[in-house]
Amino acid sequence: MELWTVGNKTILLLFVVIATYFTAAQPDPWIVLLFLIYSALNLVLHIVKGSRLKQGAIVIIELFLIGCAIYHPFFTLLLPFGCYELATFYPRKNGVVLLVILIPLIFLRDSMMVLYMFVAALSYFNYVLVRQYMGRIVRQEDENELIRKDMHRLARSLNENRDFARASEYMVKLEERSRLTQQIHDGIGHAMTGALIQMEAAKRLLHSDPHTAESLLQNAIGISKEAIEEIRLTLKNNKPPVEQLGLSRLKTAVEAFSGKTGMMTSVVHDGNMEIITPLQWKIIYENVTEALTNSAKYSGATSVHVEIRVLNRFIKAVVSDNGQGSSKIVKGLGLIGMEERTASVNGTVIADGSQGFTVTTLIPYGRE
Repeated sequence: MELWTVGNKTILLLFVVIATYFTAAQPDPWIVLLFLIYSALNLVLHIVKGSRLKQGAIVIIELFLIGCAIYHPFFTLLLPFGCYELATFYPRKNGVVLLVILIPLIFLRDSMMVLYMFVAALSYFNYVLVRQYMGRIVRQEDENELIRKDMHRLARSLNENRDFARASEYMVKLEERSRLTQQIHDGIGHAMTGALIQMEAAKRLLHSDPHTAESLLQNAIGISKEAIEEIRLTLKNNKPPVEQLGLSRLKTAVEAFSGKTGMMTSVVHDGNMEIITPLQWKIIYENVTEALTNSAKYSGATSVHVEIRVLNRFIKAVVSDNGQGSSKIVKGLGLIGMEERTASVNGTVIADGSQGFTVTTLIPYGRE
């Protein structure tokens, strides 16, 4: 907007220079000097920094123009632009500025009055545009400030939620450890203590009462077997199923990818996940992470969708994005590595770039 004002002032200055040249009976070097001084003062106005310095420069220019107008009336035409430039610093005193601009009409006559009114109207139009533009800038800055405050608030809330999630996770682990410790102490610990007491008693009665000693040893063996079975059941009940481990690990990797790249992600699954073996989960995990990396590097996508489905004869893992895709698939090291991994379990990898980019891993499995 400053360029717009400078352009208008330049056009008006050229008009005044030409009008002065053609109305003068003979060239006046003093007028040329005054125009050069005016141009230099305007350059200084756009060089100085700070509102106070700019206001001072505008006042000096206006006083200079008043003095020049006494020497030649055409310099009066340059006054309105400077007044409105000064008015931009005092938006609440527009009435005073308007009165100041109208004062020269008292001293002007005929064609000069008409020209001055035209220039005053032009400068007022320029002033209105500047005010609207500045108002938009102020509103935009206010909106940006609100957005920044919201971002800081959301970031602080997110950090607090993360801290709470970490603390909750730690508390869950502590509670689980406490539960397991109490379960082992109350069940297995008591059983093994009883078996140890009976074995100690059998040792003492081994020579004096072999029959009782044998009975005590048999009881200790039975208690020990029950304790071992209880250990096995405890471990079995507390160990998460393979399908939960594989799916949880995959979801964690996709969420980490979303946090790192800013891309929107989703993970869905369908079918009997228990069928997928640890080896197959390993291949699916590595293929999915490789496909996610390729999407981040080459596709220009904003969202990625991952789905794991167990069909009648195949395990299907699909990674699809909304990127630019490619009509011709060029197999790089990543895609070749995915094919080699999948081929080790008699599976196949299908890449499609017609709509975004999609990588499908198909792994066969046999039903018992």
